[in-house]
Amino acid sequence: MSLDISPSSGTAHEIAAARQAASVAFLHRAPFALDAYKLGFLPEFREDCGYQQTKYQDLDIPVGMLDNDFRNPDLDRYVARFFEHEPQVGVIGDAYEVNDVDEYVAAVCEIQASYPDAELVIVPKCRGVIDMIPDDLVLGYSRGYADRLAHEFSEPTDWRGRRVHILGGSPPKQHDVIQQLTRPTLTGDSPANIVGLDWNGLHRGAQFGEFWTTNGWDDSGRDADHATVRKTVRHSLACLKAFWQSHGGWPDSTPHDDTHEVEYEDPSPTDLDSAACTDCGANVWTTRCAPFVAEYDTGALCGYCSYECYFSHRHRNNLEEIAGEQSVYFPPR
Repeated sequence: MSLDISPSSGTAHEIAAARQAASVAFLHRAPFALDAYKLGFLPEFREDCGYQQTKYQDLDIPVGMLDNDFRNPDLDRYVARFFEHEPQVGVIGDAYEVNDVDEYVAAVCEIQASYPDAELVIVPKCRGVIDMIPDDLVLGYSRGYADRLAHEFSEPTDWRGRRVHILGGSPPKQHDVIQQLTRPTLTGDSPANIVGLDWNGLHRGAQFGEFWTTNGWDDSGRDADHATVRKTVRHSLACLKAFWQSHGGWPDSTPHDDTHEVEYEDPSPTDLDSAACTDCGANVWTTRCAPFVAEYDTGALCGYCSYECYFSHRHRNNLEEIAGEQSVYFPPR
């Protein structure tokens, strides 16, 4: 018997709604957190870290999600950090035993008395804990590099009908979990409601010139001198966003909707006001190909007579293109 359902059925709409997260979070320091925030991700840090933004003037990134220091947990400290940072989402801790649940629920009640709209996540670490957590709280489904992953001690049916935040794991792995927890069943089980996702693996690959794409990891950045770590992370974030948009998991509304990757119009040689190469001063129209043109996040639009002049000028002045590769016109050879 097939479990396929008509796209127009009420069940299909219910499942589509259940699979669409309210937030997709990304944990990192500034300026990576700022780039993620601008792309619509919920910026996140762990209670013992912060955005490490003291060297940046007038940089104010909201705390969208506050994770706990799982290697050195302290519930009282976490509650104090929550009141200090006032995040939208809080992962308050891992419950390894049934006896841990009451303490966590008490902490949730304390927080919700002042922040009733906050999403509080308790992470079950054994099967018995799942049923002990009240239905109105979010369950954290561990899928990353935690010491005890959710699929190791539970079945998909244990999470059905509950609000779930998937913690860690690459997008294909998270998507597989979403499918398991929401697809129709012969017994008519209610789907889990996927309220949040987060994955923090992008910056690890970027350190080695690797970026994540909808087709998996790409290491072509290893030999690209112009591919900075920040640009590599930003490119991966854009691909991650595109992945969830195409799979129905990207939120309807985000903390900061920045759609320049769709609306941005590439620069062209006709945009140049000057024929002089920004780097060497040569006439850009006397070279054997059209000018190289780059638009930077400073607002400057620069023309160059060669790639060497473009790269040298950008690197020497620590410039960042406004929208990655879209910001640069490379003339055909």
